[in-house]
Amino acid sequence: MKNRAIKFIAASAAAVVLSATVAGCSGESNSLPKVDGAHDIDCIINTSVDLLDGVVALDREDGDITPAMQITVFPQAKVENGYAVFPEVGEYSVTYTAEDSSGGVSEKTVIVNAIARTSYFDFRTVSGFRGYASGGAQLTKNGMYDGVYLVEGSGAQVAEDIALTRTYSLDNGYNYTFTYNYSSSIGGRAYVLADGLRAAEVYIEEGEGSFSFTYLPRGNGSVSETEISLLLGNLGEVTFNLKSASYQRPRGETMEDLTADFSFNGRVISRFDGTSGNSFAGEGGATAVLEMRQASGEIWRGGMFINTGIVTEAGQTYGVSFDVSAINDFPFEVVIQRDQFDEKKYVTEYLSGATQSKHVSDTFTPTAENAGALWIYVQSGNAVNDITLRNLSITVARSGDKTENIVMKDFVLSDSDGRGSTMTTADGGFTVNIPTFADTDWKQQVASPEFYVSGSGENFIITFRAKATKPVVCVFAAPLYGGWDPTFAWQRITITEQEQVFSVWCSEAGGNRYNNFVWQFGSTVNQRYSDVTIEITDIEISYKNNTLD
Repeated sequence: MKNRAIKFIAASAAAVVLSATVAGCSGESNSLPKVDGAHDIDCIINTSVDLLDGVVALDREDGDITPAMQITVFPQAKVENGYAVFPEVGEYSVTYTAEDSSGGVSEKTVIVNAIARTSYFDFRTVSGFRGYASGGAQLTKNGMYDGVYLVEGSGAQVAEDIALTRTYSLDNGYNYTFTYNYSSSIGGRAYVLADGLRAAEVYIEEGEGSFSFTYLPRGNGSVSETEISLLLGNLGEVTFNLKSASYQRPRGETMEDLTADFSFNGRVISRFDGTSGNSFAGEGGATAVLEMRQASGEIWRGGMFINTGIVTEAGQTYGVSFDVSAINDFPFEVVIQRDQFDEKKYVTEYLSGATQSKHVSDTFTPTAENAGALWIYVQSGNAVNDITLRNLSITVARSGDKTENIVMKDFVLSDSDGRGSTMTTADGGFTVNIPTFADTDWKQQVASPEFYVSGSGENFIITFRAKATKPVVCVFAAPLYGGWDPTFAWQRITITEQEQVFSVWCSEAGGNRYNNFVWQFGSTVNQRYSDVTIEITDIEISYKNNTLD
């Protein structure tokens, strides 16, 4: 190992070295050196571990020989200046070897137990799909690749050895039709399992194709969480690309409640333009609260957006109702609209006298021109106020089939200056090539698909691997999806030619919200480089280890 001064030697140990050295000068025979302080270690994989913490090598004749001590690790792990990174889960033996000037050698071996954190979210399973292999089969690719979910495997002995699965929430008693659109490197027969039981047999075509199958859930209660598995092992060495999927059931003539078990958690976004205030989900998600703390001359400058998560359909009639109250008797507005900013207003309620709770009920029917994502905007007017909205109910009278389309979500590259940057995605990560760099961070960035953080953000840690063909500065952040604040992680990093594992600590600001990750590369510092390739892989959110983190 390279020389590194030990960080601490106790006064008593120094005294022993001094007296032992004097005794050696009086003509005594050479004594063996001693490795002291070595102990077994528990650690997290891919984190830096100080193997010299508390460890010294002492020799009666030579004194402190710690800087010359050798450290070897088996199985092999990188050791530099006494620090090691253990890449895999398991036990490693670490041997400290001390040799004095007379050739006397002593060794001490300890065990390092490297463990992984508990995973919370892995970007290889975006869109709910996951591939797996069993028996002698292996997956060489598994995850999102340029907008499709790819499973590439070989070595299967039976159909079950390679599978693509997803868990669906299905209403019991309805006959569902599932449709998968795909491309495949090979054709042949495949099977579908529902909760481990064979539900259908389908034929996979070589090239582009589509297949459908039906399933009737008969579980207890009104809803079943059903795992649907497409077994691909019969196909041999297969590359299967799932491009899109959908499932539907007969609806009949029904009044559907779209906000059953609705929570405001993760759906409230502040808007304060030149004013001050706050907005948040309260009472465990039962309310949305707007606190306007500074008066404004413009009614739209202070408010809160509520993303209902509902997408309206043309020609369907929707009913919206809620209870609303305010601390101060000032007028305000509640707008039911399509989208957050490029809005199409469906209904605007002008409210006053709401110091006593008011119940509001409206209906609207979107057209083909204004159907889309349903948002609610509460704007406080130009007065200081506290406004609380609760008991939100959204219903729709429907007929025909109920269809759910599964969106295949992937990383998104934005290059606002049109500098010709390109990106490919693979296995839950991405590779971006940047011909020239913008001067501002957000002008060149990659954003991840959205994800939901449950509980306080400070319970989590974010890790990813990164390398680049030039040392580039990058701003990494975890902002609110669809906005920026609150941001529960932010760190400026330098990505170098040598691959590194970055660990980013999170703050409590991320709790119970939809977030995403962004990597921002625009920088005046980076502008000295051209044609740079950056690779980000193994992106994961894990629970912090209360003992080792």
